[in-house]
Amino acid sequence: MKLSDLWKNQEFYSKVLTEHSRTLAFGVAAICWFFKSERITFPPAIFWALVFLVGFFVFDVLHYFWGAVRYRRFIYREERKLGDKVYEDDPEVRVTRKLDRPMYVMFWLKSMSLLVSFAMLLTEFFYRLSQAHRG
Repeated sequence: MKLSDLWKNQEFYSKVLTEHSRTLAFGVAAICWFFKSERITFPPAIFWALVFLVGFFVFDVLHYFWGAVRYRRFIYREERKLGDKVYEDDPEVRVTRKLDRPMYVMFWLKSMSLLVSFAMLLTEFFYRLSQAHRG
């Protein structure tokens, strides 16, 4: 892989991390505003949907955080190995799958969290439909 491509990957992870962090910060502010009253409770399925939704956001941010950190550390290490060759015409660098492994794990964790969150919402939706049908 070209060194310039590695830097592009690292910049991508950094940019996306920043975008998601800002969105998450606004979401946290909105949730805090929502919970300002004393007696707000949720049905169990909705509670778990919210828990897994928070998990989704956490894994989403960690996905890009680990990408940004791992790529930067890897690039710096490769640049040290290359020495003065780093200034040549975009040298090739050997990259193994190991570099991307933590991001792959975070990708699956966030995807599964979102899927479980939707499943919990559907559970509540179908429960309420069955109650309305009986009622």
